[in-house]
Amino acid sequence: MSLAYLGAILVSALGVGAIDARWRLALFHDARRAVIAVLGTAAVLLLIDLAGIATGNFILGASAWMTGIEVLPHLPIEELAFIVFLAYVSLVAITGAARVLAARRERQRA
Repeated sequence: MSLAYLGAILVSALGVGAIDARWRLALFHDARRAVIAVLGTAAVLLLIDLAGIATGNFILGASAWMTGIEVLPHLPIEELAFIVFLAYVSLVAITGAARVLAARRERQRA
């Protein structure tokens, strides 16, 4: 049992959270809307995962880097953490890109 993969996901999420806090892109801009967006996106991704598991397309591979804790058969806890992280980092990246593009358009008008 190792916490390496789960720890890497959590440390990465802290880094994205720091970016979010610095530029107030998602959670630190409008927490309610950000949580709804992240949980909604994570729910869709989880449904895709569950469908893949049910059809036998996704299986749990053995890894020395994972905890070995399964929330459901073939669904490790790291997968849930990664799904939420993926939704959050996507929201921060899209919001950040939109802000950069808006600032660029504003500079071009001036």
